[in-house]
This record gives sequence, C-alpha cells and structure tokens, in this order.
Amino acid sequence: MSCLDATFTLTPLSPIYYKSAHNRAELYCHGADFLSGAPNLSSLYASDEFFFDSRYASDPNLDYTQWANRKKARLLRSLIDLGDYGAAHKQLALIFGFYVLDSSVDGRVLVYSDAGLLQDQKLVYGDNQFLLEIESLDLPLTLYFIHAGGYWFSRGISGYVV
Repeated sequence: MSCLDATFTLTPLSPIYYKSAHNRAELYCHGADFLSGAPNLSSLYASDEFFFDSRYASDPNLDYTQWANRKKARLLRSLIDLGDYGAAHKQLALIFGFYVLDSSVDGRVLVYSDAGLLQDQKLVYGDNQFLLEIESLDLPLTLYFIHAGGYWFSRGISGYVV
C-alpha cells in the first residue's frame, strides 16, 4: 500500500505554494485570536496554528457569500489555482486540520465558496480532519472557512490532485 504525497500543504508558517501562475495555492487568516495576556505573535507562528475564540464566532445563520457578512467574520481564506494539472481530467481532495481546545464546546466551521455554502462541519474535542472534494480544477477557487463556534486552532490545509 502506498500513500499519495500532497500536492501542497498550507500552514501559518508556510502559507504559499507556488510553481506557476496556474499551479499555486495560498492561505490567509482574517481575525485569528490570541489567548489571554498580551498578543505574542512569535508563539503563534512557532506553534504553526491560528487560534479562533468562541466569544468571537460568527453567526452561522448568515449567508457568507455576501461581502457585507464576510467582511465582519473571522475566517481563513484559501485561493487555489491548479489549472496546469489538466483540469478536465483531475479532481482535488482537500484535507483540513483543526484542534479543538475545550471538550465542553464543540467547534464549528462553515466552508463557503463564492457560489455558496459547501459544508457545515462540526469539530469535536481533540484533533480533527475533514475532507472536501472538488470535482473540477477548471477555474481558480476561493474557499472561506468561517469560524462559527468553539475554541479551535487551524493547523492547515493539504491538497491532493487526483
């Protein structure tokens, strides 16, 4: 049995994958929180995680395809353009890694594209991974991971072209 190597992996320490204009992926964080005390950016990046605090979670009932709602939300945004892979014959499997800090409060992530909600994902205490399958690489894709509840850390995204 063999394992498939990731085409790209994006983390806070390594948020950009770039081979060419149509073989790239990027990860942006809008509104990560800090634990109590003064913000310590060096420890945030040393741990290679972004923290999201339940007190600042977004309303899960809003439509985040609307810019007016999205601009106020704490979220991760990923831009993916893998058109050089022969888009008509390839798919993309994305694996998202999260860690939920508090066993009494489940985490929640809403995964949006500009076209609408793709997935409403519940995160439970401890390490979490979930899969999102993209059927076509015809066009560049922007994904938004809206913080909709819980205390959790984002550990990154890995993409597999298959």
